[in-house]
Amino acid sequence: MSVDKKAYFSWIVAHRRSVTTIAAAVTVAAAVYSGRVPINYGMEQFFPSFGVERERYDEYKRHFAKEDAQFTIFWEDERPPGLAMFRDLERVAEVFENAGLIDVQCFDDTAVTETVELDGEAATYIYRLAEEAELSDAMIRGMLDRHRANNLFSGLLWNEDQSIFTVSGYLEPELNTHESRTEVEEAVTEALETIDAAATRATLAGVPVFRSRIPKMLEVDQALFLGGGFLVFCGILFYFFRHIGHVMLCLTSVLPAYLCAVALLGLSGRSISILTSFIPIIVLVVGVSDAIHLLTRYRHNRSELGDNEEAIARTFSELTVACFYTSATTAIGFLSLVGTRIGIIMEFGFFTAVAILLTYVFSMTLLPALLGFSARLKFNDRGLRPGWIRATLRGALSLSGGRASWVVLSFAIISVVGLAMGSTLRVNTFILDDMGPESAPVQDLDWIEAHGFGVFQVNLFIRSEGDGVLHDPEMLAWMARFEDFTRNEPLVFKTLGLPDLMVELRRGIVGDEEIGLPQSEEEAAQLLFLAEMNEQSRVEDVYLREAGVAQIVLSVRDEGSVLMLPLLERIEAFLTNDPPPFGTAAPTGTAQMAQTYQSSLVQTFGPSLLIALVLVFAAMVRMFRSFKLGLLGLVPNVFPLVVLMGAMKVLGVDLKPSTILVFSIAFGLAVDDTLHFLSKLRDHLAAKQSVRNAVEHTLRETGPPILMTSLAMAAGFSLLLMSQFQVLVLVGTMTVVSVVAAVFADLFVLPSLIEVAFRRNGIGPSRT
Repeated sequence: MSVDKKAYFSWIVAHRRSVTTIAAAVTVAAAVYSGRVPINYGMEQFFPSFGVERERYDEYKRHFAKEDAQFTIFWEDERPPGLAMFRDLERVAEVFENAGLIDVQCFDDTAVTETVELDGEAATYIYRLAEEAELSDAMIRGMLDRHRANNLFSGLLWNEDQSIFTVSGYLEPELNTHESRTEVEEAVTEALETIDAAATRATLAGVPVFRSRIPKMLEVDQALFLGGGFLVFCGILFYFFRHIGHVMLCLTSVLPAYLCAVALLGLSGRSISILTSFIPIIVLVVGVSDAIHLLTRYRHNRSELGDNEEAIARTFSELTVACFYTSATTAIGFLSLVGTRIGIIMEFGFFTAVAILLTYVFSMTLLPALLGFSARLKFNDRGLRPGWIRATLRGALSLSGGRASWVVLSFAIISVVGLAMGSTLRVNTFILDDMGPESAPVQDLDWIEAHGFGVFQVNLFIRSEGDGVLHDPEMLAWMARFEDFTRNEPLVFKTLGLPDLMVELRRGIVGDEEIGLPQSEEEAAQLLFLAEMNEQSRVEDVYLREAGVAQIVLSVRDEGSVLMLPLLERIEAFLTNDPPPFGTAAPTGTAQMAQTYQSSLVQTFGPSLLIALVLVFAAMVRMFRSFKLGLLGLVPNVFPLVVLMGAMKVLGVDLKPSTILVFSIAFGLAVDDTLHFLSKLRDHLAAKQSVRNAVEHTLRETGPPILMTSLAMAAGFSLLLMSQFQVLVLVGTMTVVSVVAAVFADLFVLPSLIEVAFRRNGIGPSRT
């Protein structure tokens, strides 16, 4: 078998020009096609692709598409309300309309219905809050004071103390895409900057605004990580290899693999998402690991054999199996994400795994072909064994020799403590998640919520059944009871539904002394007719009579799932204890879907990771033909995860979809070096060496590349500490912690475990 592998790699070297040309052609073709793959940063990607709640959400969005399409300017003015401020808000409304937003709402264009006495008779009068013919400072202030507490206006057009005013507009449903959102947001932002007004603060916000701005912040971070990561890796690799050509070779398998993975993404009809856009960073880190092991062994064989072709053939035939299993087991770690049922997470896990396997393919074809061009080069190997590496290996040899039992006991204690601390980790996710408190979106949201407005919604979707109509007095009374219940909830800023519209219409027509809901279906129908004549869009925001659906909108604070999920549970309890008189009602909407399924993802990730561990264990047993070595190989893979749990508890980091991705990354990084260590150990044990000698030789041969890859990975992920996103800072911190834990497990714990496990035998199992 070994002869066949050597013959294959000798053939690769002999045909290096053809192999390089084919690889270059594939890379160029993949680059051209990957450049055409669309980008989609839609929040819906984080929702499950199927299930009852997804079906309900899709039906809800078909009827009420404006729920996550609202642009709002929150305007704080240094002047008292008056004509000057009114004119500035008019200009903002014009900016919204020019940008293509629909149903633009400002208090100047909001209709009011009242009964007035004309010529001694009562008459229904419909007028605007700010009639152009009567505008003056006194008129505007009087109007605002008169309607200060109107439930249709307070919390929407202004806050309770009328210190903040709003202008809002909506994207057309077909324009609620990443490209259109970004285009409109940039146009509105640019136009608003040209308004020379006296506002002390004018904040543009809304779900589509966040969706537009956050990806642009991510793009800045990605440019920093990829560019900075490339420079960091180059610097570290040059420190070790002292050869710029070999530095570039370490990176050659990464770019083609990523471009091919993106091309496959496009061929499968998918778009680049927020998560899949980070595949190159992960593949860069993972791909360099095997390249370092290969080049280190190649340089050793080259100096020993003197013949370049023979050195390449021997190196790659020796490591091809180990590299395959490292790639396969790392891919399994990411494939475990497929069990989450969340489309965007599943795609990220699957295509990251594909990119890692493609990295292996290019490492086993392009890398030996390119090494074939360096037949006359001489190498400076002083960087491969610097003093700190030699000192670390001496310490590892010392501990595994005389203090193996103590090392194993310490490992067991640390693991138990980490598991105990990890079992108490809190699950907590936010709607606007993963951003630091100093980031602009979070500061804007905090300011908006502090002044009594909500940006996010929970929506109660109501459907009629049979002959019942939702404006039936019995149904309106039930809606009013639900609204009264939610108004007592601390997370809810404002509740708005069909009963509020009816009450305010009736107040204006019947008079202040007889406020209340309509007493008959006929009266309700008349009020609806009047409202539709008055301002149809306001009615359609909460009730579609022909479709037989309605909604109650809850504007909510974004204070995490630890508070949001209990609110949703109390809503479900209310619906169980006091169901609607007919039809159905259920909470839905972007916020509800995001919170529910982010928490569900965290809760279901454990079983997925456990399945991945079982599969990796099976792969290692198959690779080593030894149950004992396979079981020992799990230790360095599990240990970083246990340490991560303890570190997250100490640092106060909550479990959420973004932080659990660290576990997949940590698992993938740890397994690579473990397999290289055990693969070499098996060779020495098969040669009938004593366990002590086998461990010592294995540490001396694999220890340097393990430390080199660990340093490179730690340095690469340390760049994340410069991110604008809190989650990426945490990912960087946690990954560095896991890398350190993996090094400790590979170089200190695993040798000691092997010493203890094989102490009675003296030698290891024979190679089969």
